[in-house]
Amino acid sequence: MRRVWLLLLALLLAAGLALPAVTPVGRGPLAPVAADASVQGLDRARERVTGLEGELAAATAAYERTWAGIEAARVELSRLEDLAASLERDAADTEVKLEERARSVFKHGSHSQLELLLGGDSPTEALERAALAGVVQERETAGLEEAVAARTALDQTAALIEQQRDELAALTDRLAADQATLEAELERAEATVVSLEATAARQRSIARAGQQGTYACPLDRHLTHFIDSWGFPRSGGRRHKGTDIMGPMGAPVYAFTDGVIARHSNSRLGGISLYLRGDDGSTYFYTHLQGYAPRGAVGTRVEAGEHIAFNGATGNARGGAPHIHFERHPGGGSAVNPYPYLAAACF
Repeated sequence: MRRVWLLLLALLLAAGLALPAVTPVGRGPLAPVAADASVQGLDRARERVTGLEGELAAATAAYERTWAGIEAARVELSRLEDLAASLERDAADTEVKLEERARSVFKHGSHSQLELLLGGDSPTEALERAALAGVVQERETAGLEEAVAARTALDQTAALIEQQRDELAALTDRLAADQATLEAELERAEATVVSLEATAARQRSIARAGQQGTYACPLDRHLTHFIDSWGFPRSGGRRHKGTDIMGPMGAPVYAFTDGVIARHSNSRLGGISLYLRGDDGSTYFYTHLQGYAPRGAVGTRVEAGEHIAFNGATGNARGGAPHIHFERHPGGGSAVNPYPYLAAACF
């Protein structure tokens, strides 16, 4: 019995009770993907979605491996607890036997082999009694060694169980953190996928005289309407220098083309306004806005179809129908009729 437990203990110590290899999810957040589509339009947006789905699949696999590690740790902990219980029983049984032997020695005394040999009635009887006493003493010594070995194995196994419990607790905590991270990443990724697909759906690649690049209607096509109102008379003898794009109050306003948000302004005439400096060399002016979206901050690089502002009726449009007064300034110079550009992107 003693040799069996010592062998088991040696195997446990050699194994080191190592937990199964687990690849943690905690490798930092998913690679950031901007909430925009590319100049290549829907195809590249779908490629980004595919890449993001791959990231999520890897994160999910790591999550499953972490759960597998926890289950393996629980199985190992249960095995060690069973082993400790068995060692406890063996140690207790051996100690009871030693206590009984100690009481017997206390009551009846102990005789050495020499005393038994000298006290024998005959040489033959003395030799037999001495041999029997030697066997008993060997058994007592073996019992003592077994008790010590069992108690040592029990103590060491108890320490290993405590270590295993600590490792299991740490693994469980890591899983909880990984799960929270993964859920947040999934939520962000799903929102990004929706944004990419919606932005790409708004884009059109246009290649015609004077208009080369990727463009998007400033308001959702199914929500808006406008006519070519260039040059229409306005109060004070003015002429209309843009196109009024009509749409619901607060509707998302999108970047007309790829470029950079150049500046904001707010005036009595135009109200809340935004300037987009396009990669095509023109500056686009949006006014009468209700407010700006996060991607409409000055200095932000945007792509066609990104949400940059909200439709409104500020400035001298207050009290009238909400709309965007939209202008096109080639090279940042004087305004020219934007209607053909808008028609190509919206109709």
